[in-house]
Amino acid sequence: MDPQILQRIKNCKTLPAIPALPLQVLQMCRDDKANAQKVGEVISKDPSFVAKLLNVANSSFYGGSRHKVATVTHAVTLLGMNSIATLAFCFSLYRDLRKKGGGAFDHTHFWHRCILASLAAKILAKRVRVINQEEIFLAGLLQDLGILVMSEAFGNEYGELYQKANQDHDVLQTLEQDRWKTDHCEIGAWLAETWELPEVLREAVKGSHNPFLATSEDETSRLTIRCVALSGRLADMWCHPQAETAIQTALDLSHELLEIDSAGVLEVAKEIIAGIPDMSAFFQISLGKPEEIQKVLDLLVKTINEVAAVGHPEPVPAS
Repeated sequence: MDPQILQRIKNCKTLPAIPALPLQVLQMCRDDKANAQKVGEVISKDPSFVAKLLNVANSSFYGGSRHKVATVTHAVTLLGMNSIATLAFCFSLYRDLRKKGGGAFDHTHFWHRCILASLAAKILAKRVRVINQEEIFLAGLLQDLGILVMSEAFGNEYGELYQKANQDHDVLQTLEQDRWKTDHCEIGAWLAETWELPEVLREAVKGSHNPFLATSEDETSRLTIRCVALSGRLADMWCHPQAETAIQTALDLSHELLEIDSAGVLEVAKEIIAGIPDMSAFFQISLGKPEEIQKVLDLLVKTINEVAAVGHPEPVPAS
């Protein structure tokens, strides 16, 4: 990154800061002496997060419970320390940063894509049996954090560029590189490093557009980075202005990155749709009207059947 650009970013007084609550929870998770009760005591200082946490603990997305979860300690015990830390980070990050981004910056669309991507990332992680599913969920949410940084550091100039990209991430990245010789992936990775987040998260953010940039030889790290990169493309099926283009890209990259075939992509899409109500409730954001969400699924089925028509297989049902 150009040193002058980096210095301009560092001089910005309104850069996103790591929220206090998740930082404290993350530190406790690294402490062998920490237990569910101690973590629960820290979390209880934030009533709004407690309410969200209990809703999540009782939701179908996290498996629910045969007995209603009514206390923070029970939720921590049920979900585990890593899940709690991730949820605290995601909730606090969204709450603290959702108003950042000036000028023509589209907050709603930005967070819509981020949240859908985090949901998709967790589903993909489970599908390819990666154990660090919570890290991948967080990385999915953080992958576009550099956009917030650039919108704060470059103000209206970036807002206009963001608007010009018309919700197309590939176009946005090209415009960023043309103007500043860097992009939101590189800058997001830099911020994740300043926050002292795990290296695999930094690599996932950096490789969210091009996972092949990652140099790690660890198979889990490579899968993490590919899950995150693909999660954004799956989110684009609902967020890209050209749904047909986004669907074809998602199908192609699913096979290329994780060897997921068309039927597998359809299964993942259905799981994303099933998880949308819980994510909407947790983040208090609309992720689309039911008919709009279903329309994308129908279009995905149509695309799969059209591609498969040459071999004359049985049509794929929409539901």
